[in-house]
Amino acid sequence: MLFSKYAFYLFTFVWVLPTVLWGYDPHSNLTKENKLPKELSQIGISDVTGKQIDLHIPFKNEEGKEVFLSDYFKKGKPVLFSPVYFKCPTLCNHHMNGVMKGLKNLDWTAGKEFQYVAVSIDPRETEEISAPKKRAYVQEYDRPGVETGFHLLTGSSESIAALTKQLDFRYTWDETAKQFIHASGVYVFTPEGKVSRIFQGIQLSERDLKLAFLEAADGKIGSFADKFALFCFQFDPYKNKYTIYAYRIMQMGGGVTLLILGSFLFINWRKTKNNHRQGVM
Repeated sequence: MLFSKYAFYLFTFVWVLPTVLWGYDPHSNLTKENKLPKELSQIGISDVTGKQIDLHIPFKNEEGKEVFLSDYFKKGKPVLFSPVYFKCPTLCNHHMNGVMKGLKNLDWTAGKEFQYVAVSIDPRETEEISAPKKRAYVQEYDRPGVETGFHLLTGSSESIAALTKQLDFRYTWDETAKQFIHASGVYVFTPEGKVSRIFQGIQLSERDLKLAFLEAADGKIGSFADKFALFCFQFDPYKNKYTIYAYRIMQMGGGVTLLILGSFLFINWRKTKNNHRQGVM
């Protein structure tokens, strides 16, 4: 009787255990189809590099005066652009703080070498919100004349939609959280209004900013050293930053090698020629 009881337990264990093991998939959480929530599927930043934007879209500046985007492209300088909204309780503050940190570390100044423009995606915001926001950032930036190069604009829903549609900058309103859901990124425009570079995220390095400005301005700003740096670096969209361009390094290495070899051959040629003149065999 006791033997039959243990035999039953053993039979159950041998029969059930493989079933449990085979039925358990340790990678089930990876193999299941993972879908983004509906809200998140409607937001994002697309690669529109090279696209010309309409510069005749009207907005309002911090004084409530009507302006056009073209007003900030007149001086032949590249433009750094942020789509945000100024009362954003989370991401936009981190984004603009990251932009400000990058600009403060940069040895170029907004208004002199480039323009910075931020446009609110919230049509309810007005100069009553953008004006004190600008004053706070200008005070933090603390450089002479920065007021002419730092701009926070607001506009109608039509103007906002026209601009964000061209950039394919997608966002949505979350009724539950009472805030916009959007991605974080900055655009670098050429002086003519074409998208030159896009940086995603909230952190910007001064090196990447300078190289992007140099590229957007087609080398018309910056020192020789700055332009030489652009020769050596190339933008990597996968890393979202500028990286050393190996081919350029190989080119420079080959050039230096040829220069050294040519100098060596020339010196030996001159030495041999002088020896022949002196009758030295």
